[in-house]
Amino acid sequence: MPTFDQFCEACGVPMSVMDQPSASDKYCYYCSDKEGNLKSWEESLAGTAEFLDSWQHVGPEEARKRAKRYLTAMPAWAHKADD
Repeated sequence: MPTFDQFCEACGVPMSVMDQPSASDKYCYYCSDKEGNLKSWEESLAGTAEFLDSWQHVGPEEARKRAKRYLTAMPAWAHKADD
C-alpha cells in the first residue's frame, strides 16, 4: 500500500496522485484557483455535492448535506461546521 505525505487541506485527496498540478502546496487542483488560493466555500460545497451526487445518486439535497459534513471535517473548512 502506498504512503502519501501530503493531503489537500480542503478535501483530503492525496496531493501526489493528482493528475492536474496545483499552484498551491496546501490545496489540490480542484480546491484552488489558478493562483493557488482556496476557492470559496459555496463553490467548494457545490462542486463536492455535484461529485457526490454523480457517484452516489442521492439527489442534490442529500448530496449537499453529505458534502457539508465531509468538507467541515477538513482543516480548511472546520470553521464552517456550525453554519
